[in-house]
Amino acid sequence: MPEPAPDMQVLGCIPSGLFVVTAENAGQRAAFLASWVAQAGFMPPAISVAIKQDRSIMRQLARGSHFAVNVVGKGDTELMGRFARGFEMGEDPFAASRIERTDNGTPYLPDALGFLECRLLRVLEPSTEHNLVVGEVIGGRMLKQGEPWVHIRKSGERY
Repeated sequence: MPEPAPDMQVLGCIPSGLFVVTAENAGQRAAFLASWVAQAGFMPPAISVAIKQDRSIMRQLARGSHFAVNVVGKGDTELMGRFARGFEMGEDPFAASRIERTDNGTPYLPDALGFLECRLLRVLEPSTEHNLVVGEVIGGRMLKQGEPWVHIRKSGERY
């Protein structure tokens, strides 16, 4: 007997946050709003990020490249709004944002609640639409006090 289809409303009940992933590798800048980010290990500390396969940042993520996961603060609609619409090919995603850089040159958003700097460990392709990127956390810090933006989707069928 076939398994019943999952209840997509229940899938949408898995809480997720709002994050802006930023990178600049080989002179190419990329940033996007992410909601599927999770801790993936203790030693070394690692996180996973689900990234839609057609995002421009995927072309920059070779093993060992760096990226930052910036935590959007609860209710920070200004920061979230700058990255929610996405960017056209060739458009500078940092043009309307203040950025700073880590000692490794990784761009991060000083207006975020905090950030994690990561070195790419692996890219997995578990589905036809998203890749799962695993990064070792090599730096980062809280930038201001506050709560992270957490949301519950109405359905597991869309963001």
